[in-house]
Amino acid sequence: MITQKNTLGFTLTELMAVVVIVAILAGIGLGSYKKSIERSHFTEGLVAGTTILESMERFYYDNPDLPESDRLTPDLDELDVELSNTGTCVLSNVPGHCVKTKYFEIMIYNWGVQVYRVQNRTRKDYYFKLYSKVGPNSGNKDACLTSSLVGGDLCKGMGYTSCTGTGRALTCVKP
Repeated sequence: MITQKNTLGFTLTELMAVVVIVAILAGIGLGSYKKSIERSHFTEGLVAGTTILESMERFYYDNPDLPESDRLTPDLDELDVELSNTGTCVLSNVPGHCVKTKYFEIMIYNWGVQVYRVQNRTRKDYYFKLYSKVGPNSGNKDACLTSSLVGGDLCKGMGYTSCTGTGRALTCVKP
């Protein structure tokens, strides 16, 4: 007489198949998660840079009678902007013309602002230039510049699709 044995549980092969499938899905999800985090950092830098740029333009409009030498590059304390969680710049040491946020260093120039992505006290992957609508460079388009393939993908993914250069040295502008 043959009896049937009731088995509860899974075989080792079935468990290994589930583990492999979960690992594949986790790998895909982790890559997407990292990209979305870097996109949010990019947006944060863009917003901070634009905020300082707009404040700089208001300064120029509010002070039209300043001599040209005083209008070149306003100090941060002359601008009507305050960013939260700021610190002293570590890569660009120009007193009054640089501010550091958690992920970026923002430099103020007479033509606009330059926003560097900073991580562990070093520049990372990309930076962008935001040009003032007031002054000699008012016709220039904002640009995302990169020193890596990852940065190039990020610039393109954020709408800077008109690119010149190759590989690790791209300059991209919005069309």
